[in-house]
Amino acid sequence: MPYSEADDTRKVQTAVTYGAESDQPVFLPYAHDNFDRFMRGRTRDDFYCGVLLGGCGAKLSPKRYMDKKCHFAHRSPVHCHRTEVGESSADHLYIGQAIADWLKQQGRKAPRPAYKPHGHQVRDVVDVSHDGGRRLVRVQLARRSKHEWEDEDAKLWLRHVNLDWFFGPDSLVANWQMERQGYALRVQCRSAGASRVVEVGAQFPEMPVEWTSLSECTLTPDGILTPGLIRMPDGIVPRHAVTSEPRLAISSTSFLITEATPTHTTATHRWFDTTLRVTARLSLPARAASPEGQHTYQPTNASLSIDGDGTWVVQAQSLEQAQAPVHARPRASTSSPAAPPSPSAERQALPPEANLVASFRATMENAASNGKVVTTTTLCREAALQDRVLSAEQWVRLLLAVEQPRTPGKPVLCALIKGRDGGPAPFFREVLHGIGWTRDFSSSDLLDIWLRERRRVLAAYGSERRAMLASLPAPSPVLAREHRPPAHTKTPRSRVTRLRRTA
Repeated sequence: MPYSEADDTRKVQTAVTYGAESDQPVFLPYAHDNFDRFMRGRTRDDFYCGVLLGGCGAKLSPKRYMDKKCHFAHRSPVHCHRTEVGESSADHLYIGQAIADWLKQQGRKAPRPAYKPHGHQVRDVVDVSHDGGRRLVRVQLARRSKHEWEDEDAKLWLRHVNLDWFFGPDSLVANWQMERQGYALRVQCRSAGASRVVEVGAQFPEMPVEWTSLSECTLTPDGILTPGLIRMPDGIVPRHAVTSEPRLAISSTSFLITEATPTHTTATHRWFDTTLRVTARLSLPARAASPEGQHTYQPTNASLSIDGDGTWVVQAQSLEQAQAPVHARPRASTSSPAAPPSPSAERQALPPEANLVASFRATMENAASNGKVVTTTTLCREAALQDRVLSAEQWVRLLLAVEQPRTPGKPVLCALIKGRDGGPAPFFREVLHGIGWTRDFSSSDLLDIWLRERRRVLAAYGSERRAMLASLPAPSPVLAREHRPPAHTKTPRSRVTRLRRTA
């Protein structure tokens, strides 16, 4: 039966068992019909106003009523200043316990919840570390500004090789997470008899939250998967954003793109009509005629697949000779030497590579000296490339030049580049191979290397900056007060470079 909030002004619905410092919560159901089921196997001395609930630690007595809500009551004398006493007042404990149990089921080692991490109060956040503290699940329950959250996110990434975020039902930070990666993971509790059940929801822009149980979720190297999310080669994306058509991953050396004409632009992508020149394998029946080099053919009853090495495979019943299109380029004579291919219009429009390398290096060094990371968008903006699109091969070639010269023990500067999903840039693996890292990496290994090298870069350039500042003459106290620059003033980049070399 429903109860109004005016029935009782001193209702305490949650407690902990096994002592005042315990993190084992209990919820006393409102209805008297569930009271006996709740008390089965327990005594009236088993309940405490837990410290992790914000309580006094004293014992609580369960009270059964027929005409109002059943609840816990303090024993006299009462000196408790606990502010949250309703059915949701122990949700942070339920969430921490549920996530720890789920991580064990996912095969993670030693998951350990913390309900009052350094700098936080109870019910602000819940941290569940696992794998020896190297990985972390952070549940953000209290409200935070965007700046506070981004600052906390950066600090956590420096201390852990992997970080997953959940957001409570009242946390607005989830909106900024959606802006960053296209979705956010929510967590909530609901009453079910004599307990509180933890649910996880995937939140997408302008869509209702899709709630499910933790048992339906999976922990992957790229993050946490719910039924509404799918893991793709470039990371985790909303399932509804993936088309029903199959997506095939092919080798980047098996095709060339020519004659790209812009068609339209969306909020996330630019679209082109283009011509593909594909290098593929052709499979024909033994009785079918073989193609001749001077003719163009169209396959009949053809299917397309990917071979084990990433090459297109065209399987056809036969080939029919096709008319060459009017705009097709004439084939060069075999007797005359082939003219060298002209550079594409895009490459002609790019600034000299030496200028791009210098700009990229200066941008990353300046960011490192200020303890920050960069994105490819930032690098392109600083190099005046806002309207240009660099291919993965161009990025690798330019960043390999940024890393030169290589010396023993030198950190990888390109580890400062953060991808769209908050992890390494898509070409970070190729850069490592290009500078001499010969072994292959799993996704987990690559993330570990990226985080370690990023910490080394920030530490190296941070120490240089501190040495540079220490080498400058200290101004007099009077001048320092009278001529102190505004807080947002930055040292010019040229001066920073010159002073760094001096230091």
